[in-house]
Amino acid sequence: MKRPRLLNSQSTLLEAVVFDGYDFGILLPYIDGANKVMLARSGFFIRRGEHPLYRYWRVPKAKLLDELDLVFRQLYDLADGKLTESWQSFRQKIEVALTTPRRDAFIWGMSLRIAPLDDGGVLLSGDYHPGVVAVARRMHGVFLGRSSSWRINATAEILRSNLILELGLAEEQFEILDVVQELLGDGSVVPAEDIPRISLGGAPQESSAITSGEETSNDIYLAAVSPIERTEFSDAVIAQALDGYSLLEHQPAGIAHLLQRTSALLADDMGLGKTRQSIIAAHICAAGRPILVVTLSSLLINWQREVQAVYPDAKIALQKYDPQAQWMLINYERLGDYVTLAEHYHVLVVDEAHQLKEPTAERTRHGFDIAAKVPNRYLLTGTPVLNRETELHTLLRLSGHPVGQLPLGDFCERFAGNPEFRQNLRAELGDWMLRRRKDVLPGLKGKQRQLLPVAMDPEERRKYDTIRLEDKPIFARLGALRHYLEQVKIRIAMDLLGELDAEDKVILFCEFKPTVERLKELCDEAGVGNVTLVGSDSLTKRQKAIDNFQVDPDCRVFICTTRAAGTGNNLTAANNVFFLGLPWTPGQQDQAEDRAYRNGQLRTVIVKIPLVENSIDQQLWQMLLAKRQVSLELIEPEEQQDALAKAMLAATITEQNIGAN
Repeated sequence: MKRPRLLNSQSTLLEAVVFDGYDFGILLPYIDGANKVMLARSGFFIRRGEHPLYRYWRVPKAKLLDELDLVFRQLYDLADGKLTESWQSFRQKIEVALTTPRRDAFIWGMSLRIAPLDDGGVLLSGDYHPGVVAVARRMHGVFLGRSSSWRINATAEILRSNLILELGLAEEQFEILDVVQELLGDGSVVPAEDIPRISLGGAPQESSAITSGEETSNDIYLAAVSPIERTEFSDAVIAQALDGYSLLEHQPAGIAHLLQRTSALLADDMGLGKTRQSIIAAHICAAGRPILVVTLSSLLINWQREVQAVYPDAKIALQKYDPQAQWMLINYERLGDYVTLAEHYHVLVVDEAHQLKEPTAERTRHGFDIAAKVPNRYLLTGTPVLNRETELHTLLRLSGHPVGQLPLGDFCERFAGNPEFRQNLRAELGDWMLRRRKDVLPGLKGKQRQLLPVAMDPEERRKYDTIRLEDKPIFARLGALRHYLEQVKIRIAMDLLGELDAEDKVILFCEFKPTVERLKELCDEAGVGNVTLVGSDSLTKRQKAIDNFQVDPDCRVFICTTRAAGTGNNLTAANNVFFLGLPWTPGQQDQAEDRAYRNGQLRTVIVKIPLVENSIDQQLWQMLLAKRQVSLELIEPEEQQDALAKAMLAATITEQNIGAN
C-alpha cells in the first residue's frame, strides 16, 4: 500500500548544517539560483556521491556569518514561497552547528605527506584544509609557494599528532617518508635574453597583482639522491655479458656507459635504440632483481614489446604492482604510487627524462623520492635541453651529479646565458652524458626540411588581425591565433597530399585536435587511407593506429597531435612529415620528425613546414632557431658544432611561391 501524500507539506529552506570550526556544510533543497548565492561566498558544492556530505555546500565561516541575514533573504526570495523557514529558525540552526562543531566533517579523502629535511624540520604537503594551515601557522611554519608545501621546524611525530588532535585524521591518511629532502633553490627560470620573443601587438594587458598575507618562501625541496659512483663492470666483463646479443655497432658503448656508473644520461639522437640499450644494461645490472621503468603512457606497450623482444620469457607488470615481476612499467602519472615501493627495485630507468625538468612539478618530487631509494638510475632522452640550460639542472641533481648540487642561482651564474658558459657546462657533462648522432647509422638516408611560404587571402588576414587585436590576455590570443593558422594550412596540407607518389606515406602533425578531425574528414572524402592519434585515445587504440600505418600499404596518412604522437613511436613507413603547427621547442620538433627518421628508414625523409607570411608562424620559427643554437652549444662536442650548424642550415630549404595563392 502506498504511503499517502501530504499535499500541504513543505520542505524547509535549510535542511541540515554542520560546522568543523572553519567551514560550514549547508544542505539545501533544490532552489533555482541558490548556487549563485553560495558561489558568491566562496562556496564549494560536494559532488562526489561517496562523500559523507554529498550535496552539501562547503562555505568558509566568515563568508557565511558576515552576511547571514542577506544569505537568508536571498534564498528566501529565490524559494518564492515554495519552502518554509523563518529567519529565527534559520539562524538557530546555524548557531546550534556553531556550538557543536564536528572537527572531522571535511576530512574525508584527505591525504597528507610529511618528509624530513636535511637541515632539520619537516616538509608538509598534500590536500588543502584550513585546519592544516592553522596548525602549520601555530607551529611557525613557512609556506613554500613554488611547491605548495610548508616547512616546519618540528619532528614528523609531533606534527602528525597536532594534525590528528586538530582534525581527527586517521593514521592511514598520512604518508611519512624516510627520504631526506634537500634545498633546491628558488626555482625561478628567466628566459634567456638572446631568445626572440613573440609579439602580437594591440593594447597591453594589465598584469595581475601578487599578494601575500603570510610569510612565504620560494625554496623548493627535493629528496637527496646519492652521488654518482663508478661500478665494478669492466670493459671485459661487459663484452662477455654482451656475447650473443644482436646489436648495432654503436650500441655496446651505450650499454657500457650505463653499466659503468650508478647513474648516467644516455642522450643518443632519436632512433638509435636508447630503449634497447637501457633494457640490456638494466637486465645485466639487476641480475634478476626488480627493475622499475618510467615512461610516457603512450609508450608503455612499446616498452613491453621491446623487453619481450630481447627477453621473451621476462615477467612484466604493466601499471599494476606485481611482486613476482622483474619488470615494472609505469607512466609518469603513477610515480606517486611507487614512492613507498621504491626500495624493492635495483634499477630505475627514466625514459623521456626531460619530463622531470620542472623542479616544482609533483611528478618531479615523486621521481626524486623514488630515485633516492634506488641504487642505479638510468636517464634516457634525445632532447635533454628543450628550451634553456637550467633544464639540465634537475636531471643532473636526479642523477647525483656534483653540478646538480649547486643552488640553481649559482648554476645559472656559472653556466647559463652565453655560449662560453654553455661550453663550460658541456665540459662538465662529459663523463655523465653520452650522445651520438644518426651518422653512426651508415644505412640511414638523409633528412631534408622545406619551409613553405603561405599567403593568407584578404578574408583570412582580416580574421587573423581580429583575433590578434582582441581585448584578451596574450596567451589566449596566442593560442587562438595558432589554432586559426592551422585551419588556414589545412588546404595547403591537402594540396601537398595530392602531390605525393603512390608509394609515399606521410605524418601530419597538428597542435589542435579539431585540425586532426577536419583532416580526417577530408582524407575520407578523398578516399585516402588514414589513421588518427590524439591524446584521449586509449593505449590499445594508439597501438592499433601505429600498427595499421606501418603494415597496411593502403593506409597512407597518419594524422595526429604532436603531444600525443611526437615521442617514442616508430613510424618509419612514412617518408614525409608535415607540420601544420609548430611545437614550442626544437626538441619537440626533432622528436616528432624522427618518428620517421630513425633506424629502419630506407628512404630520405622530407619534412615540410608551411609558414604563414607576416604572422606569428615566422616569429615562432625564429624562436625555435635560437633555442636550437642553445641546445647545440650544450650537448654537442665543440669541434662538431660549426659543422652541425651548417648541415642543419643546408638541410632547410625555403621553397618560394608554394601555397601563396
